[in-house]
Amino acid sequence: MHSFYTRNVAAIVLGTLLLALGASQAHAHALYAAHTWQGTLALVQFAYAGGEKPTYAKVEVYSPADSKVEFQNGRTDAQGRFAFMPDAQGQWRIIMADNMGHRVEHAVDVSADPTAQQAAGQNADNAASGATPGVGGFSIPLRILLGLSLLANMALIAAALRRRQKRC
Repeated sequence: MHSFYTRNVAAIVLGTLLLALGASQAHAHALYAAHTWQGTLALVQFAYAGGEKPTYAKVEVYSPADSKVEFQNGRTDAQGRFAFMPDAQGQWRIIMADNMGHRVEHAVDVSADPTAQQAAGQNADNAASGATPGVGGFSIPLRILLGLSLLANMALIAAALRRRQKRC
């Protein structure tokens, strides 16, 4: 009976460790995007959560006039940057995808006033605050809560198995 309990606990601990390692690896590759204005040129900076830059990743730009046809496409530079010059007002959509399956979508609002553009460009999508979406679209506090819930449920299962073994 003791070996049955030990094997179950070992399996639960191993499963928890594998889940934790997988989650930390996934979070390390979450993509972030932010843009700034250089006159009428929008400069978009992409980065992984760990700080690495997605070099030479595919980028597509969609104008507010036609959200289905690309206005421009290209690749990021060696520093994970991409620049484009919008020709109309409205919300532009930039999609960056690397060759490893990571993808981020970033909106750039273009107004008639260049000073308003520069102020708006200082705001980053997916900023480092805890309320922003992380991997899988869940906010970081929610992911922490889900992880703690998983650990608590696993502990309850282990306790129930232990109680069941004592009865037998």
